[in-house]
Amino acid sequence: MIARNELEIYLVNVTQTFSATEAHAILMRFMCRCLLLAHEFLPEIGRNALNLATAFWLSGEGQAEDLLTARIACWNYLDSKHRSTDIQDREDAAMRAVICVLYAEPESDDFSVETVHWFADMFDRLGDYSNETAQLMKD
Repeated sequence: MIARNELEIYLVNVTQTFSATEAHAILMRFMCRCLLLAHEFLPEIGRNALNLATAFWLSGEGQAEDLLTARIACWNYLDSKHRSTDIQDREDAAMRAVICVLYAEPESDDFSVETVHWFADMFDRLGDYSNETAQLMKD
């Protein structure tokens, strides 16, 4: 789980301290680090997408187009299971969470914060990682 009160404080701090583009990158890095804690719930296509996202966000490697391609592949995977809108298990939640880190740029002014809220809802389905995520918000 991600403690909501800590998350809200973190989001305010990031969004008020940094530009929208910088805040997006910081929040993407946070979500990638969270997903690394629970990567075992991802199928191979999701692990590959997470690897691309962590390379892009944490190492500055890869291209924005790679994230888009991975995002489409993840949606196609969920669609093939008829689970793009019906989240039934941890794999579905993990896939929806990994899709959150596959956006190279925010799509609107409040996109990054909304994405983190959605991510937190999906990530909470994977287990209690409250201690770890609290530490990630401090790093």
